[in-house]
Amino acid sequence: VRGVGLFIGIELVRNRKTKEPAKSETARAMEQCRELGLLVGKGGAHNNVLRIKPPLCFNKEDADFL
Repeated sequence: VRGVGLFIGIELVRNRKTKEPAKSETARAMEQCRELGLLVGKGGAHNNVLRIKPPLCFNKEDADFL
């Protein structure tokens, strides 16, 4: 898991030792999130990173709550 500020990236790999990118698993997780109403992005050099950020309507009170 990587994150700076409110932006979080979750890198998915098939094997923790070899760090083989989990491209198809990332695509499947992204689709399942979409079906549940959660919009996430996909990125990374191998398209195996789920990118999560708050909506644009996120304000200071929301940040203070977290």
